[in-house]
Amino acid sequence: VEGLPYMADFLRRMFPPDFSVLGNAGRGALQTLQIAVVGTTVAAVAALPLGFLAARNVAPAWLFYGVRSLLNALRAIDTLVYALFFVAAVGLGPFPGVLAVVAYTTMILAKLYSEAIEAIDPGPVEAATAAGATRLQVLRFGVVPQLLPLFVSFTLYRFETNIRAAAILGFVGAGGIGFYIQTYLRMLNYPAASTVLLILIALVMAVDFTSSRIRQRLI
Repeated sequence: VEGLPYMADFLRRMFPPDFSVLGNAGRGALQTLQIAVVGTTVAAVAALPLGFLAARNVAPAWLFYGVRSLLNALRAIDTLVYALFFVAAVGLGPFPGVLAVVAYTTMILAKLYSEAIEAIDPGPVEAATAAGATRLQVLRFGVVPQLLPLFVSFTLYRFETNIRAAAILGFVGAGGIGFYIQTYLRMLNYPAASTVLLILIALVMAVDFTSSRIRQRLI
């Protein structure tokens, strides 16, 4: 309760926003978007084979338990922690941010993909097999139509969350709009920080709206 007046004073100093920093805010937002797009795309590709290897109804037991245990262990490390390690390894900039997003998102998507594969309806697969379809045809007509909408939906959802994650990565030197927020806060330039924050909110809302509309059409 004693801190409420200080919080009110802090918020008061953030307004009105300083729109002279829109250029920096725009560059930071674009870099955040790029980190999320590249990181999510690479992670989706990497997670696809891992998802099949971690599916109980596809992989042999010894491989299933090994891959699933590895995914569970690596998924326990948050994106921000990955970013700290990659910044120490390769230096400052957006590249360690991309690596951090790839590392964490791959583990998450592989887990989601594997669960979707395990829940597949065997009916279309059995029907295609009974009709004399080849393994490729069974995959194309019995498996892919069931998995593709779910895979795309999972990937889009992770893209939404990666926008938020990429925004925070700038606080540890991994690029993105968070770098500008941190810089202006350290300079006590609160109006500039509020401008960057407003741009971030607009970016997140736009991505969430677009992604949710696409997912609604798929499912």
